[in-house]
Amino acid sequence: LAQSLHLLNAADIQTQLSREGGRADKLAKDNRPDDDKVGDLYHIALSRDPNAREMKLALSHLAKKTEGKTGDALPVARREAFEDILWALLNTKEFLFNH
Repeated sequence: LAQSLHLLNAADIQTQLSREGGRADKLAKDNRPDDDKVGDLYHIALSRDPNAREMKLALSHLAKKTEGKTGDALPVARREAFEDILWALLNTKEFLFNH
């Protein structure tokens, strides 16, 4: 329980997720297809590929977060979307059980 609460509320976790040069920042700047990058997040956090539903949900989140964004706002929105996905994965029971 303590580990779950720490992951949900810890400022240091958010700082690590959102830092320049961090995983989300690198993925946002990566030119590979988004499904490859989502797969990377699943491998990093859960050591497995996302299933079809998980992939669809992650790609939908990326699309919604970046919809209508242009110029400087687009890379920021992409980074935030990858941060959100990684944060969600780190807070799953699967991650907590495995780590």
